[in-house]
Parts: sequence; structure tokens; C-alpha cells
Amino acid sequence: EICGKDEAHWVTRLATLPHCCNQEILNDLRISYEKLTVEQKDAFLDIACFFRSEEEDYVKCLLDQYGSESGDDAVKDLAEKLFICISAGRIEMHNLLCTFGKQLGSSNENKSGERMWDYAKITDTLQGITSNPQIQKGTKKVRGIFLDTERKETGIPVGEHRFTETFNQKSLRYLKFYDSRYPQKCQVNLPDGLKFPFEEIRYFHWQNFQLEELPSDFIPQNLIDLRLPYSKIKRVWKATQKAPWLKWVDLSFSTRLTDLSALSKATDLQRLNLEGCTSLSTLPREMKNMKRLVFMNLRGCVMLSSLPPKLDLISLKTLILSGCSKFHKFEISSENLEFLHLDGTAIKNLPTTIQNFKKLVILNLKDCKMLESLPYCLDKLKALEELILSGCKELTRFPDIKQNMENLQILLLDGTSIEELPDTLLHCGNLKNQVVCQQPLRMNGVSLLRRLCLRGNHTIRSLGPSMSQLYHLKWIDLKHCENLESISTLPPNLQCLDAHDCISLKTVASPVALLIPTTQQVPSSFIFTNCEKLEQVAKNEIICYAHNKSRLLSEALNRHNKGFDFEALVATSFPGSEVPAWFSHRASGAELEPELPRHWSENGFVGIALCAVVSFKNHKTRNNKLQVKCKCVFDSVETSPGNFNCHIGGLSETCDEELTIKSNHVFIGYTNWLNISKCQQENGRKECVPTKASIKFEVTDGTEEIMNCEVLQCGFSLVQESGSWEASAGTENVSESIVLDLLKGIKWLYKLLCTRNKG
Repeated sequence: EICGKDEAHWVTRLATLPHCCNQEILNDLRISYEKLTVEQKDAFLDIACFFRSEEEDYVKCLLDQYGSESGDDAVKDLAEKLFICISAGRIEMHNLLCTFGKQLGSSNENKSGERMWDYAKITDTLQGITSNPQIQKGTKKVRGIFLDTERKETGIPVGEHRFTETFNQKSLRYLKFYDSRYPQKCQVNLPDGLKFPFEEIRYFHWQNFQLEELPSDFIPQNLIDLRLPYSKIKRVWKATQKAPWLKWVDLSFSTRLTDLSALSKATDLQRLNLEGCTSLSTLPREMKNMKRLVFMNLRGCVMLSSLPPKLDLISLKTLILSGCSKFHKFEISSENLEFLHLDGTAIKNLPTTIQNFKKLVILNLKDCKMLESLPYCLDKLKALEELILSGCKELTRFPDIKQNMENLQILLLDGTSIEELPDTLLHCGNLKNQVVCQQPLRMNGVSLLRRLCLRGNHTIRSLGPSMSQLYHLKWIDLKHCENLESISTLPPNLQCLDAHDCISLKTVASPVALLIPTTQQVPSSFIFTNCEKLEQVAKNEIICYAHNKSRLLSEALNRHNKGFDFEALVATSFPGSEVPAWFSHRASGAELEPELPRHWSENGFVGIALCAVVSFKNHKTRNNKLQVKCKCVFDSVETSPGNFNCHIGGLSETCDEELTIKSNHVFIGYTNWLNISKCQQENGRKECVPTKASIKFEVTDGTEEIMNCEVLQCGFSLVQESGSWEASAGTENVSESIVLDLLKGIKWLYKLLCTRNKG
């Protein structure tokens, strides 16, 4: 149809193809459709009209005939016949097939019933605005109704008997009233109540449901999915009814809900969402019979104080009790539990039975302000990857770790009162007032730790030298550790060290830790803002560490031809008022224009170093969006200029707290030469090496320049390969032994890389 036509016709026609089909395509699709069985036709139309892109297992359940395998068979057959495809566990359908299916599904010809989603058609039907005699006899066969009230400012009134007067009681399976923009504002009014004796209903989704309970004639015998978020219900229904196929229940933000006993016989339930049910104070004892429950969300149930006693949910994988501020007694058994969120609860301790959670991956105890202790058996949680204790201000001691917590990757201790971590955590010797101790790790304790947060700890004074043995540690947060004085070593693969407002910090590790080259460009940052007591030697060592890590990263990236990302490979910041002397080009103000010799990029250069000295004058920033950026323009007399923007420093991550930066600070960032050379190539200057550079620095809040932060000085320098020390030879006060040790390490790494490349 579009073959041989011009581009304008292609653009116009392609835009309409998903919404309409020519007759030849329709005829071909109709022939294929007619070859399907009745069950396959119904499944195809249900998916096209209502359940496209839904999870495969979910759709199969809705399509099943009374618990048989018909849903599974129908989905499998449709996939084999290419009516649908399964992608990432979801059922997808081509736009043409979906359009075709919707055309068929919305017609009255289907024996299984019409599928309705058109706003005007549905509202006219519900309000009796029709001349169709079938509707007045209550025999209209409708299989599903999906009504989006998003564009309706006033409520849609529905009479008490409108459903029974209009629709066949044995045809309606799927009912959904919703507002796609504001779920809590869905407006379908029931001034006289509701009669709903539809025994085939499987999917009942009604946002902002206005009644205090479902109608007394509601029949849940075939109900699979019940969703009533933001409803006014106080209980689901009056008497306890059997709901043998009910698998999903969502009553979230139903703030008047007080009684859940109606679900006592829903023994097949798999997911239960009660988030924001602020009046719910108890759960039924019969919940122990829900042996298939996998997910339970009780977030924000502020009146809930405990779970039913001796609750054993063998299938439960996720339990969320976040923000249940009165919840004080945790008692549950589940050998398959993987995610446990108790943050913001009032618990004082955890039971020793927690050791039975062999599959637990995340334990979140953030802001448990009453928590006094952790169980001694914590090390029995072999699968644990994240332990979050942030804000547990009454917690003063971390339990002894006698066994290797080999999978622990994230340990957040900010806002606690823990004075020291036990030496057994790292299987090390004892060092007073140190978080990490001196003996080699030997792959014990927390050898896979990737994220460590000690923010706001006022008792720690030093991080010990064994930190260098944590090869997997990527991120350390030390913000506001007011008494921290020394960081003995840095881990070799560290990507972010944030020591903002460590006002007592004096010394930082020398850069002799092993720097392992990588082929991945992951920006690294070392932040020492407001560390006013930082010694000059420490500043030099920070620069050396960042400088040489950047150099090794640049070499590896250049070797593997990667890295077209204009972020600084390594960035660092600390108090200061001068650009370091080793920068070959320096200037006052925010701009400089260094002259570059011809063919300078052929002499072993792998990147550039950029520096800015910024005056903050007690500048306050919120959300940590402060960034120091520069625009670099490289020019040659033979070509037009090429440019790129580079971020050379700032604050590490967004947060709600307001931070103040005092006095003047030095920001240094390194980026690899591959960024510049690729930029040159993309602008058609592959053979031309720029001989001029124009560089301008600015301080931004992420969107625009901050005018009261002034760039006082700036610097630019070229970074050479590891065989040369020229770029940093002028670093002040760097001891000769440090330089020699560093050169030995670089030489060893260079030989190792050569050996691996030959292999």
C-alpha cells in the first residue's frame, strides 16, 4: 500500500495504520480468526479489548473456566498461531491485531457478549438512554465494561437496579470503573444503592466505590480479582462467603475499612494490598489459612499493633509494614520470606525466630526509633543483601557476627548510636573506636559489601586500614560524622566517598591502594566539603588518588575504545583557595584559554584535568543538586570549533535536608581523551588536532546558574599515560616514598595488563 510512495505519504499513512485496516488485511485476519475455537476466540477478544500487556499468569487465571486449564491452553494456542506473543512474562499483541480484535469485540454479534469501553456508549446504557428493546428486557449480553471517568467532572449517576435491568446476569465477567489520572476522583454515583447478582463476575475493579460494603446479592463464587482502592467500604460484605478462586485483593487507601473477616475463607488468596487503611486495627485469625499468600502490603496502617498470633504463611515472600507507627510486636513464620519492611514501626527488638528466614534478601528497619537491639542470630541470614538501620537512634550495638554474611552488600547505619562495629563483622583484630580493623579479611565477614552508610554517627573517630581489603565496596557515606578524624586507606574500587561536614577530619589515606583497571566508565566522586581541618598532605593524597585512578581508567577505556560520556571519570572537592601548582594552565576568574602545541595528543596523553575554586559564602542548597560544570571548546586554525560540557564536581545524591557549604572550595575533575577525540571525529575533524582551548566554569543547581556562587580561579592540565609522572610531579608535599610506591604499583598493573592482552 505504501510501496513506491513518497516520504510524506509514508508518514501520514503509518500514523493511521494502527487504528484502521484496509479491507484486504481485514479479510485475511477474519479468515484466520474464524479458524479459532470458541474458547480461543473469547480469549483473543478479551486480551485485545482489556488485557493487552498484562502478565501472562494473571491473564491465564482470568480466562480459566472454573479452575480448569482452559486459560493456559488458550494463551498457548494463540501464541502458536501468532495472534499474541509472550515478552518478558507479559502478553503482547500487534497493533493491527488489537484494532481488529476491538472491532469484533465491541459488536453485538459475539455469542459470549459485547465488550464495552466507549465512554458515551457505556454512560448512555447505564442511564437508560437507548431505544434498544433488548436493554429494556434485561437481556443485553455484555462480557466486560471498562469505563474511564477521567474526563467527567461530575459524577455519573447509576440507579439501584440499572445493572439488573440492563445486562444479562450470566454474561458479565469484567467490570472496571476507574479514573486513569486521579484514582481517588473516580465519579460513579450510587444514590439508591446497588443490586449486583452477577454470578459470573471474575474481575471487579471500582475506584472510589461509594458504598460501605458490596451489595448483599454480590456473588463471589467465581471472583478472581477484587480491587476497591480509595473506597468508602467498612467491610467487604456482611457475611463470610466462600470465594474459592479469589487470588488478588486491593483495598488500598480505604480509610474507613475496619473489618476484614469477610475474606476469612479466601484461602486461595495470593496478593493482599491494604496500604493506607488507616482505621484497620486487627487482622482476622483465619488469615493463617491463607497458605498461598505471596504478597501482603500493610504500609501506613497506623492503627495496627500486631499480626494474628502464630501466623504461619508458608508462601509469603513480601511483607510490608512500613509506617505502621503502633506496630510493636512482630511474630510470623514464613520460610520463603524474601523482603521484610518494618521501617517506621514501634518494635523494640526482633524475635530469634528471624533466623528461620533463610531466604531473606532485604531487612528494612529504617526509623524504628524504639529499636534497642538486634538478635544475636543475625548472621544466620545467609541470603541477606541489604540491612537498613538508618535512624534507629536507640540502637547502640551491632551484634557479634560469628558466621560469614557472604551476600551482604548494603549496610546503612546512619542515624544510629552504634559506637563501633564488632571485629567479628570483618573477622579482624580489635581496634578501639574504629569501624573497620587491621587484619586481612580472607573473604570472611562482609567481603561482598558494596554500600556502607555511617551518616550522622557522632562516635566514630577513624576508619581503619583494612578498608583496602573490601574490593567490592563502591559507596561510603560519612556525611556529618562530626568526630571522624582519620581515614587510613581507601578501597580500590570505590566510586563515591561522601565526607561532607566531617568537621574533625584531618588525614585521609595515601593513594597506594591497588587501583584495578576497568573497561566500564563509572564516574567516581570524593567529596570533602566543609572538612576545614583537612591537612594539606591529606589534600595532596586525595588529589593523587583521584589523579591516578582517573589515569588508569582512561587508559583502560581508550584501550577498549569506550567512554563517550561527558562526565568526569573522577571528581573531588575540598576546602581551599588555590588551584594546585601542578596545573599547567591557571587563571583568575571563571574562564581561561590555554594554547596547545601541535600534535600534543600524540605524546601519550589520555585525558584532561579541570579545576575550579568556588566561593560559596555559606551558600545553602536543598536536594543536593549543586554542580560545578564547565564548557570546553577546542579549536584549530584549519577547522571549525568542537565543544562539549563536562560536570567536574558537586554533591553526591539528592536528599531533602538543607546543606550549607562554607568558605572557598577546590573542585577537580578528570575526563578521558577519548571523549574529546570522538567529539572531533563526529564533527569531521579526525585528522585535525586542536591547538586552542576555551574553557568556562559555572555553578548550577541542576537547571540554572547560581549567581551568588563565584568562580574565583580555574585550571586546566593534560594527563599523561602511567609511564610518566609529569602531570602531577609538582604536587606539593607529596612524599618521595608515596610516589615510588605508586609508580611500582602502576608498573605492576601495566605488566599485568600486557600479559592479559597477550593471553
